[in-house]
Amino acid sequence: MKSDPDMIRSFLLGLLEHFSRTDSSPSGKVDDLDGISSQVELSPETMHPPRPEAEGVSNLAADETVSSTFINDMSIEMPPISELGELPAVQDHFQTVLKRRLEIEISQNPPLFPWESQLQEYPAELTALSPLPWMRQLRSLQLPTDLPEDILVGLLNRCQELVAESLQPGIQLVKAVEHLFPDQPQAMNQIAGLVLADATVRSTATRDPEALKAAFPDGYAGANPQQQVTLTMLAAKDILNTLTLTLTPEAPSGQREWLTTAGPVTLSAQLQTDAPQQISLVVTVPQAGQLSLPSLGQTQTQTQAGEVTLVLPTPAAGVAYPLEIRLGDAEAPPLTFVISWNEA
Repeated sequence: MKSDPDMIRSFLLGLLEHFSRTDSSPSGKVDDLDGISSQVELSPETMHPPRPEAEGVSNLAADETVSSTFINDMSIEMPPISELGELPAVQDHFQTVLKRRLEIEISQNPPLFPWESQLQEYPAELTALSPLPWMRQLRSLQLPTDLPEDILVGLLNRCQELVAESLQPGIQLVKAVEHLFPDQPQAMNQIAGLVLADATVRSTATRDPEALKAAFPDGYAGANPQQQVTLTMLAAKDILNTLTLTLTPEAPSGQREWLTTAGPVTLSAQLQTDAPQQISLVVTVPQAGQLSLPSLGQTQTQTQAGEVTLVLPTPAAGVAYPLEIRLGDAEAPPLTFVISWNEA
């Protein structure tokens, strides 16, 4: 099927061909019957021998009637070229008519989104979501350049899923960032080893922070894929270390702190190896909230800022016990620490 511009162009070329025969006349004026002389000459009447005058008169009248009808029909189908204007003008007019037609169709039959079965109303403005109370810690990570907030939130959610699993540190790092870089599997394995290497950590710690920032003049977005993998793994490593608290008989106590918009949340843990064996937890919250140990079915509500004490009775060695902390808005996802102890 021809496109609209092709149809218009063919129509105009037909008009030009018709009028070119008229313009080529020596006198500059040709009766419209001359334009169809070929058709008249090829008609059966012109091929027969001459007839008597009366018959010729009637035949001539009939011919004139047919010719005038043909000319009238032709004039209706082919308006004067002066009325059509230039080709771009015709195209613009056609597009305007088509656009108006589409607007009418859409207003009468509005299209639906894939998830809609019928037309629905949506609010003109979306209510702004309250920021996560845990974002302050994520923004304070010691990195050469800042990471976008959506990446930080995604890393936090993924790391909280991984801390409760018994995985090697390198595998944890790879799993924490692999959803961000599905096309970089080999680079992730290599970079994870470098991030975990003690020599790399020590050399990074002694570098000038300003020199590190200078290596990323365009920030995270301007970094190459390997640099982005490194930055996200460094962030994931800090998040995992902060959320994980592992005790041993040689190091029976430990502490973690997480900065929030209301103030710091502090977790202190003490392993008691004598009977009865237990782990005592003291959590300091900056505002009212709720603390729970899902694996033990313990939940405690705090109505104001202060300390909350929880106990893990007879904890099994090598088992991770999650501690969920909620502050203020109950709809915000909790912050999950993981406490465990190892015999050696």
